[in-house]
Amino acid sequence: MSNEFYDNIDTFESWKSDIGRILSRFRLWLRRNELFSETIDQRLFDLQEPLKSEYLTLAFVGEFSRGKTELINSLFFSDYGQRILPSEAGRTTMCPTELFYDRRESRPYLRLLPIETRLEATTLSEYRKMPAQWTEVPLMTASAQEMSLALHTITQTKQVTPEEAISLGFKEEMLEKSEHDETKVEIPAWRHALVSFPHELLKKGLCILDTPGLNALGSEPELTLKLLPQAQAIVFLLGADTGVTASDMAIWESYIKNLERDNALGTYAVLNKVDTLWDELSSRKKVDKAVKKMVSITARQLEIDPSQVITVSAQKALVAKVRNDRSLLIRSQISELESLLSESLLENKEEVIWQTVIEEATSLISDAQQLLNNKSEKLLEQRAELESLTGDSKARIAELIKANEKDIKEFEHRLVAIRPSQRLLERQTQILLSSIGASVLSKEVEVTLRELVNSKTTVGLFRHMRQFFVAVRTIMKELTREAELTNKMALSLYKKFADDFDMKLLEPKLFPAKKLGRDLEAIIKESEKLHNNLFTTFTEHSVAVKRFFSGTVTDVMSFFKTTRQELISWTQNVASPLTHQLRVQRELINNHKKELAELSKSRANLDGKIKGLNRLIEEIEMETETSDKFLSSLQDKRPRKEKSNIVRISSANR
Repeated sequence: MSNEFYDNIDTFESWKSDIGRILSRFRLWLRRNELFSETIDQRLFDLQEPLKSEYLTLAFVGEFSRGKTELINSLFFSDYGQRILPSEAGRTTMCPTELFYDRRESRPYLRLLPIETRLEATTLSEYRKMPAQWTEVPLMTASAQEMSLALHTITQTKQVTPEEAISLGFKEEMLEKSEHDETKVEIPAWRHALVSFPHELLKKGLCILDTPGLNALGSEPELTLKLLPQAQAIVFLLGADTGVTASDMAIWESYIKNLERDNALGTYAVLNKVDTLWDELSSRKKVDKAVKKMVSITARQLEIDPSQVITVSAQKALVAKVRNDRSLLIRSQISELESLLSESLLENKEEVIWQTVIEEATSLISDAQQLLNNKSEKLLEQRAELESLTGDSKARIAELIKANEKDIKEFEHRLVAIRPSQRLLERQTQILLSSIGASVLSKEVEVTLRELVNSKTTVGLFRHMRQFFVAVRTIMKELTREAELTNKMALSLYKKFADDFDMKLLEPKLFPAKKLGRDLEAIIKESEKLHNNLFTTFTEHSVAVKRFFSGTVTDVMSFFKTTRQELISWTQNVASPLTHQLRVQRELINNHKKELAELSKSRANLDGKIKGLNRLIEEIEMETETSDKFLSSLQDKRPRKEKSNIVRISSANR
């Protein structure tokens, strides 16, 4: 991989680290200003966690024999001086393979899931939590030869009857007969491979997904439903010698096209094996014209911009890197692809972090500033009162003491007056919680899973899933309705608080029911997109279809579980800024009472009291400036919207 890729990953790591440091300094700032609470601390922890744990996922998708694995070798493993991942001619990577570095276990390994697990309704996500179900192969990373030998295990096959192969989800027309037994066919021995490898880029959080073609994508819907949408960039491999074939188009139309539109992924169609168009008997200009024509045709067929079509020779790139042949490396065009991928990966991931981390952090800082400003205004009022004490001010002090006593009584009275609104909001939040109660969801899931198990036909499976989607949409609709009412009550409580206590209006953190509703709808729609494809792929009742639906039910359940946890946290904390503000105001009023009582006995320390208030006000001004710097620093981390403008070099000029 080019130095530019490493540099961009390092820049991304620094970008995340800078955000983490800003949030850590903000945490200390909250403590210093007595604005800290367990609620805010938990929210800050939740914001910082993605900065440490999230992966950058780069997916390679395409039909077999398009050179996906060879491209991965040339991009990431050329330093070993040989092929590390198996990429000989023919079908090599027979099962989906994930390459990453397991930060939790901090060691290299190769784990393989037997193909027979397809007969179970258990999903890949569930199998990830069952290490005993995987076959582990030692990965000796110190030796290129040993590692290559171990990874070659991924390509292992086995002989089964055609009936067994079909039951495992393989299409009959795509089965290959065994060379040793004509009554049997050859299928992959493994369903999925996990490779934990201490490559520098993988240790920094890069994850590579290598998929083996249309057959696997159709048989493993979880790949298209979960793994591919999680990627920040997708490389769709095509052959420059073949162009877009029917099976290539089937993969694009069924699994990538909608992802590219809906998820704003960095998607690139890579015409590999461009060296097959090199003709030593033709001029470079003529070769370049043929390449440009192929790019134009591919872009038109896939309905994408020509800038998204890249030509490359993975095999020549690997040879060039191993032999340190700069001329061949330039002609392979691998550097342009590396630049595009690094830019695309980081831009998309930065945008995700901006939306999920920085916007929330900005809101927290703004809320804390408002609390501090309210405190400052109260101190300014108290200072003005003390500065009004001139000459013989015993009578004036008595008036201030009386006014302070009145303020305390009014404060307590307003506390009592606001409690009915608080209790009303508390009751409404309980109603809101009950609308998404665990028992309600469990009943729907229990019924659906039982019907899926008992269903005898694919038509029956689809019918039960439609019924399930109707049920969960109804639950979400009820939750949204109750949430809108609860949010209105929260807004009303905050307004009453601001009016009664004469403070600038704080903005409550509303429960995002509509956004969550859109998230649920996205899960359902993504599932429904695959329904037709599954229905045509599996005309008979299939374990693969059942497993897909079971996985969808699990996803929906996981969504509602997370939503419920978020809702519980929200209901417990929606009024916490008001509670915190009331505590600060009570302390200020009571401290002022003590100051006035001391002044009534002796005016000798009046200047000292005023100086003390000035010092507090100045400190708040300085702390406000510090918090402004937090906001400014976060705004400086806004992702760049402009895509990189990479100048293409024609092969004629290479």
